[in-house]
Amino acid sequence: MPDRMIRPMPRVLLDPQTIRAVLLTCLMGCGGPTICPVAGSLTVSGQPAANAMIAFHPLDRAGSQTVLSVARTSPDGTYRLTTYEAGDGAPAGEYAVTVVWPDDSRQRDECEDVVTHDRFQGRYADPATSPWRVTVGRGTNEVPLRVAPPAGDGSSRPMRDTQAQ
Repeated sequence: MPDRMIRPMPRVLLDPQTIRAVLLTCLMGCGGPTICPVAGSLTVSGQPAANAMIAFHPLDRAGSQTVLSVARTSPDGTYRLTTYEAGDGAPAGEYAVTVVWPDDSRQRDECEDVVTHDRFQGRYADPATSPWRVTVGRGTNEVPLRVAPPAGDGSSRPMRDTQAQ
């Protein structure tokens, strides 16, 4: 058996610019959806609604897995949607918006559904019946959500700020 000659592997040196270009090309070629910043506020009777859970449900689900963009309102009622990373926003598209505002003053059993303790009594928890429809587009999207004072029958009426796009 003849001795094989072992040859050293040639070294390939990549400069930082080449590495960045390769990484950027790989990231751009992943084909993920374009994520657009989405922020807003939730007010009830003109007052900020702290600790409410907001979800944007895609209306066009054809051909893709449904990924929800979600947020929790801060003490001043503001929110920033998250889809993949904290505060990144939502993919461009049409959405139904749901809101659940837990009543934290009531004791909660871990087995109970969060809607059981919703201050809105589940009125805005179902994407099929939610009155809010939103279009998320490229650029910054401001989506203020307002709930009007209760009507005479004790129900709250949803409102969307007419200046929001």
